[in-house]
Amino acid sequence: MTSRQPLSSAGHSRNADEQKNLPTGYHNIRDILDGAVPSGKFANVIGLVKDRRSAIQTRGTDWKSVLTIYDKSIEDEPEKGLVINIFRPQLSEIPEPDAGDVVLIIYAKVQSRYNEISLLSHKSTIIHMYSASKIPRPPKSAKQALLDPIRPNDRRPLDKEHEYVSWLYHSAEFTIQVDQSRNVKNKFKVLSDIQDGQFCDIIVNVIKDPFHQMDRATLWVSDYTENDAFYKFSWDSTDISEGRDGDPYGYTTKNVTPNTWPGPYGRRSLQVTCFDLHGEFVRDEVKAGAWVKLRNLQIKYGRNANNLEGYLREDRSAFNPGVQVDILSTDDPDNIDQRLKDAIRRKRDYEKAKKKQMKSFAANESGKGNGSKRKGENQDEKKSGSKMRRMEQRAQKFKGVDEREPGQEAGLDLNELIKCENMDQPVFPISSILKPVPWTTTVDGQETTLTLPFTCAKYRANVRVLDFRPRKLEDFATWRKNTEFDMLSDHSGASDSESDDDQGTLDRYRGDKVWEWRFSLLLEEANPKKKGEDNSLWVVVDNTEAQMLVNLDAVDLRANPDDLGNLREQLFKLWGNLEECKQQELQNLQKNQQRVAAQQPPDSTPPRPPSSHPAQNAVQEDSMVSNKPFTCCIRQYGVKLPESDPRKANAGKGKRWERVFGMFGTKISS
Repeated sequence: MTSRQPLSSAGHSRNADEQKNLPTGYHNIRDILDGAVPSGKFANVIGLVKDRRSAIQTRGTDWKSVLTIYDKSIEDEPEKGLVINIFRPQLSEIPEPDAGDVVLIIYAKVQSRYNEISLLSHKSTIIHMYSASKIPRPPKSAKQALLDPIRPNDRRPLDKEHEYVSWLYHSAEFTIQVDQSRNVKNKFKVLSDIQDGQFCDIIVNVIKDPFHQMDRATLWVSDYTENDAFYKFSWDSTDISEGRDGDPYGYTTKNVTPNTWPGPYGRRSLQVTCFDLHGEFVRDEVKAGAWVKLRNLQIKYGRNANNLEGYLREDRSAFNPGVQVDILSTDDPDNIDQRLKDAIRRKRDYEKAKKKQMKSFAANESGKGNGSKRKGENQDEKKSGSKMRRMEQRAQKFKGVDEREPGQEAGLDLNELIKCENMDQPVFPISSILKPVPWTTTVDGQETTLTLPFTCAKYRANVRVLDFRPRKLEDFATWRKNTEFDMLSDHSGASDSESDDDQGTLDRYRGDKVWEWRFSLLLEEANPKKKGEDNSLWVVVDNTEAQMLVNLDAVDLRANPDDLGNLREQLFKLWGNLEECKQQELQNLQKNQQRVAAQQPPDSTPPRPPSSHPAQNAVQEDSMVSNKPFTCCIRQYGVKLPESDPRKANAGKGKRWERVFGMFGTKISS
């Protein structure tokens, strides 16, 4: 392999400096941004990845990711870039190039919104990716760097396109290094000042031992400053809706709970993912409690698009500085970096404030906070009464989460095969979830309390499956017609039964079909101490959440017995022998119907003692349901249903609100 020349005007490869024409049919980015391709038309483009936003799910069924790319035509405008909005029906079809990789976009639609030009993917759009580390210098072809296509049937690039990719990457490399060199100065940031899109150096304290996975390591760090874009850790957090910073299944933060999180609390901690050499170094050398300096850390929003995260990737250029993680020593006070001293000082101040606050909570809870005072001695006591009550309530919540809940969950012997998001959130009993929410308002000058038909809320609960619908697993997947509207990013689709035009005709059976999951589960409170009359609820498992739950795509289960077997095996992990009991119930029902039809006497087998729940009695005739409880996420929301009674039409004319519960963020592991 030929050694690389220094990237200067004298030493740069002659082949790289020679201007190479775009392959036929392609536009450079400057022309697209200048409107050379009208809005609504389609364009082909080749560029280097400047930034990529992680995929998120849209309101419909699509997934969306955003790339920003650049090429030689805008090299003198570092702030410029061409945005590409990518929509795909499956998460697996979303491309995930790294910064510096080259992408080839074929047949993307030009759109102009708010006077900004961008590209929008179409169902026919082809996206190819070239790994930057494997792109050879020209005149060699970049074919060896081409990654396998996400969609196997997509047209492969031609030799002219491979050659242009090689020229573009190495001709742009000098610009990349110049831009990086301009940012060397003043790159240090405290965490309170970091923002999306920055590359910076930070000095931080490692909060927990890093979590390692494949070629990467994930760690939590803090310099004890606060940032509103960070995930909030709190003692009595009840807002399960705040996502967990790019880790939807809880792999990297599976031990982060209110009970095991070592602090700091509040929005003071940043999750950092280290790749390749950096990840290996972190795995072998970095432990909890260490102070480290991270250089050229990329800051951007994580997968949930709510919280900032840090990413440390290997520099693949000729100026690779090696591992950019430095373990800082605190043993020599005379030679410690002043910025490290400042961070250690902030940690000390935080620990002092934390201890003082915890003592205050403990005193308020035990009644010692004002036990020595005589009535009337302190006039400020009345003013601070409501504040003290809030502090007491908060301390009680803290105690409940920190002491009682872990023991309760441990005693339930929860199913470890079921993984759940938001394990750092408190557990809600089913009775609490079902409790109607009162809302106090003022009507005609008088305070009035109303009962809301539903509330938009999310919970974590410990439950077991008691029943399911439909009765047969073969009916857990249903189909709808594939229409031209499926290409639209905001189209949520409709079931085959919802098309009024096709009712009573054969048209509903013609054309392609889209199979989707659709089933419901009856969940029962798992904690025997919290069981009561309202201890169970039905939850809907929609297509997307079912895909996460069973890790399978919906198909025609009657025509695909292997897929039906895989589904049965997955659900057995969730509900044990429940399906067998349901089948036995159906057989017993059929036997009873045959006995009645034949005018035979009833079965003389003595019945089992009844359960406290009617649904449980239905499966107890010959076998008892045996399954382990598990933790899952449940969301409450409302849907509009037809209503003929005007007095009940609280959702508009002829409509009423119906409270519905759904399962989300829960996965059966392999």
